[in-house]
Amino acid sequence: MNPKVTKQIQECNWQVVNITTPANYFHVLRRQIHREFRKPLIVMSPKYLLRHKECKSKIYEFVVVEGNNGDDQEGSRFMRLIKDKNKHSHLEEGVRRVILCSGKVYYDLDEERRKINAKDIAICRVEQLCPFPYDLIQQELKRYPNAEVVWCQEEPMNMGAYYYMLPRLWTCMKKLGRGSMEDIKYVGRDPSAATATGFYKIHQMEQSEILHKAIKNQPINYPF
Repeated sequence: MNPKVTKQIQECNWQVVNITTPANYFHVLRRQIHREFRKPLIVMSPKYLLRHKECKSKIYEFVVVEGNNGDDQEGSRFMRLIKDKNKHSHLEEGVRRVILCSGKVYYDLDEERRKINAKDIAICRVEQLCPFPYDLIQQELKRYPNAEVVWCQEEPMNMGAYYYMLPRLWTCMKKLGRGSMEDIKYVGRDPSAATATGFYKIHQMEQSEILHKAIKNQPINYPF
């Protein structure tokens, strides 16, 4: 691996990942076993994805490809960040919004994007939260120079990864001369003392509003 990446991993206290594909789950466990050092690995992956029809990997994605200098965007190995599935080129000036997210909310966002055929939106999955993948985030921000940067999560604003991600995303944007911390948009639930509403219909309503804001950039006008 790149010496800078290795040093970042060795100097952190632990590793935190939120996996969205079976192959990436396999590779992060394999990486943990084969490393020459030990750091605690925290894996967050809800059972919801066990039965999701889109959460699947091809057989060849489980095969380990060596000799790519640790570039986890190419070959079959653990990917700290998964790029947008639309196979964008190295420069996409027509994309108006890049949504960064982590975990199962990606599949809901992708389905909503597919419903309205929003080709000017890119969705990137941050699979490894800690250590933060500064190099890959900057790579994606360079790919979409005119895009608005959005962090989307299902959790309330005072929970989830938002307050962890915010200063780190700003560091990446500052490095690229890309606006201020206020330019990072938040889409998710309002701050709350509880992790869930306790009412399924309210949960569905809130979830629909999150997807609507993330993809269409406007709130839902409810008839009540």
